[in-house]
Amino acid sequence: MITWRRMVVGGVGLALAAAVVVSGYLAVDHFRHYRVTAYFTSVTGLYVGDDVRVVGVDVGKVTGIDPDGDRMRVRLELDRSVPVAADAKAVIVAQSLVSARFVQLTPAVTEESTPALADGAEIGLDRTAVPVEWDRVKQELGRAAEALGPNGDDPGPAANLLDGAGTALQGNGVALGESVVELSRAMSTLAGSGGDLFGTIRGLQAFTTALAASNEQIVQFQGRLATVTGVLADSRTQLAPALAQLDTAIADVQRFVAQNRAGLTEQVRTLADVSQVLVDKKDGLEKVLHLGPTALSNYYNVYRPAQGAMVGVPAFQNIGNPIDLICGGIAGLANETSEQGAELCAQYLGPLLNTVRANYPDLSINPTRALGATPDQLVYSEPQLKPAASATSMPALTMPTVPVPPNLADLMTPGRSTR
Repeated sequence: MITWRRMVVGGVGLALAAAVVVSGYLAVDHFRHYRVTAYFTSVTGLYVGDDVRVVGVDVGKVTGIDPDGDRMRVRLELDRSVPVAADAKAVIVAQSLVSARFVQLTPAVTEESTPALADGAEIGLDRTAVPVEWDRVKQELGRAAEALGPNGDDPGPAANLLDGAGTALQGNGVALGESVVELSRAMSTLAGSGGDLFGTIRGLQAFTTALAASNEQIVQFQGRLATVTGVLADSRTQLAPALAQLDTAIADVQRFVAQNRAGLTEQVRTLADVSQVLVDKKDGLEKVLHLGPTALSNYYNVYRPAQGAMVGVPAFQNIGNPIDLICGGIAGLANETSEQGAELCAQYLGPLLNTVRANYPDLSINPTRALGATPDQLVYSEPQLKPAASATSMPALTMPTVPVPPNLADLMTPGRSTR
């Protein structure tokens, strides 16, 4: 009795262990793979158990093939370790006419951010393709042969083509051979100049890159050119007469030059001499132009027209120490007695020269005689001393009027409209 119970308990335990092992295997297998359904127009030559590949690597198997209306449903089991893009395409590939076929999925996921094909996803007919069957190929070849072959008395397009080619090439074998040789030489030249050709292409690429980088400047140039073109278009009615009158003016200038050629030549030669003199005196002119504005500015600051006087202070060199000025000049003679003469000068004339030492000379002179005030600043002691106003009034100044040309033609050729 005890033995029987032990056998029953042992059998139940073995059954439970087997169930656990099978369930674990199925669970592991489920988590190792995911299922995808693809639809094809036909599955000729494809069978359950055939490979499913990604980039030529086996990633799964075909687990089922079922008809679904006018299409075929193919169930695929794929390895989870090889993710496939969510928008992947499925293609039945036949390596040869008689070999087994497999399903190719493309593309694979190469970046983590790319969405992957999920478990239970479907690939529709718009993303699947099947190879052309050999029977279809034979059928199309038969149609082509029938279309190119003879039809009754007509030898057919192929025969006509061969006859025409034979007639055209008859007697031209040498020329054809030379053409082939020249073509071969041309191809050899191109092959030998591959570096130059690629250099030209790189230069063209750099040029197009520069154009692309200067797109804003090009657009601005085109806009300005369009503006100029628009202005010219708006002024075309005035521009044509202006150009016609300009042509007449140019003819007048040409005639004037022809009539006065000798005088103009002499004047140009004289002008060349004057220009040469200016070039020779370039340094002096530069000094005048450099110092002249400063001198005029100083004179403007010194002279006071309201007082009619110079208010500047004259400054002379070395008058602050006249001993050095005079005795130093004697020493500068550089003769036998110059040093002794300088010492005697300092000894006897030094006290006298020190009496006239001054930084600025005490000069109070005004060589100019002019009115010391403007008329509105004068105050007369007696009213009768004030000069009477002139009974004759000054005539009003009249400025000449300058005519304004009424149009573009008269503006470009002034004086033409008055003729």
